Amino acid sequence: MSDTLDNKEKYVSLVTTRRDGRTVATPVWFAAVGDEFGVITETNVGKVKRIRNNPRVTVQVCDMKGTVSPEAPVLSATARLVTGDDAVRVRKAVARKYGIVYAAFGVYWMLGQLVARLRGKRDDAPETAILFTLDA
Repeated sequence: MSDTLDNKEKYVSLVTTRRDGRTVATPVWFAAVGDEFGVITETNVGKVKRIRNNPRVTVQVCDMKGTVSPEAPVLSATARLVTGDDAVRVRKAVARKYGIVYAAFGVYWMLGQLVARLRGKRDDAPETAILFTLDA
């Protein structure tokens, strides 16, 4: 396997680090956004908090459940959180890559947001995304 990431892959395991040094692996959709790769996410989730504290991450190609193949290389990267136009660019890149599956997920997400609002829970946080650059 090569020591780079191919945009044709469906999932990567995004590994972030807690303050105490323990790592957390999360399987995510990703898409190429220029020279970087983008991940859509909710604003108030663990991986966002961990990246805010430590932008050093690793990624490995994985399956939907997060299972990494033994021959998949560990790729070091630096992540950054983006909002506004950059987050929209990431979302659009992911939408293009995943097509109808992303559209179905979008409907599910919007229904979840509607139920949350009906229950009085509002999430006025700006749209957040993660961009990561592989180390040379």
